[in-house]
Amino acid sequence: MRTAKAKGIAVGAVTTATAAALAVGPAAAPSAAAPAVKVTTPAAGSSAKVAGSLLVQWSNTTGKEVDVWLSTRTPSGGHDRLSLVAPKAGSKRAGEALATLPTVAPGTSYTVEVTTQDGEESDVSGPLGLIG
Repeated sequence: MRTAKAKGIAVGAVTTATAAALAVGPAAAPSAAAPAVKVTTPAAGSSAKVAGSLLVQWSNTTGKEVDVWLSTRTPSGGHDRLSLVAPKAGSKRAGEALATLPTVAPGTSYTVEVTTQDGEESDVSGPLGLIG
């Protein structure tokens, strides 16, 4: 009986020593923080009808009210806002809006931008095609 108890203590000591060594080992690489505002729908490559409706969903950890914009991609890789399609869309952690799209030329260079009203945080969807 005494031998089993001694072995249990030895195993416990080894486990404790191993845990301490791992704790002192190299630090893990810092993980990238999730963006404060993130467009989750529409997905890149999706399409919608010109002057139709489009479901837009996002996450928002800022606690600030957001606006939803239809934008177009520029040749330099940026985007220009075309139309405010869902103003004052909410400040909750998860949001969605059924956006009414304006009459624009059909094409594949459109994006949806969700931005805080103060403009400090935003995210842009992948390319979105609008069909006639």
